[in-house]
Amino acid sequence: MQKRTRRPHGIGSRKISVSVSKDDLEVLSARAKRLHHGNISAVVHEMIATVRRQEAMDELLDTLGGDRVTEEEMQKLRDEIAATPAQRRKRRNAA
Repeated sequence: MQKRTRRPHGIGSRKISVSVSKDDLEVLSARAKRLHHGNISAVVHEMIATVRRQEAMDELLDTLGGDRVTEEEMQKLRDEIAATPAQRRKRRNAA
């Protein structure tokens, strides 16, 4: 018998069907196992929260009249944030 997990209060849900590639399913499953005891729905909730933040950021940029950030610029920022402190020091000293 599969152990049932309880959703946090206030989270209503609807069942949907989504098609993903085998590789994408492996990524989703690995993340679900690592962070959510195998609950792929929790990973989908994470992804939706990310999309909501992105939409809010886009709306704010529209309101303030700011420029859009390209995916390349975002990746550079992610790489910089992900760098270990030793790697950050190395880059700063090299400049």
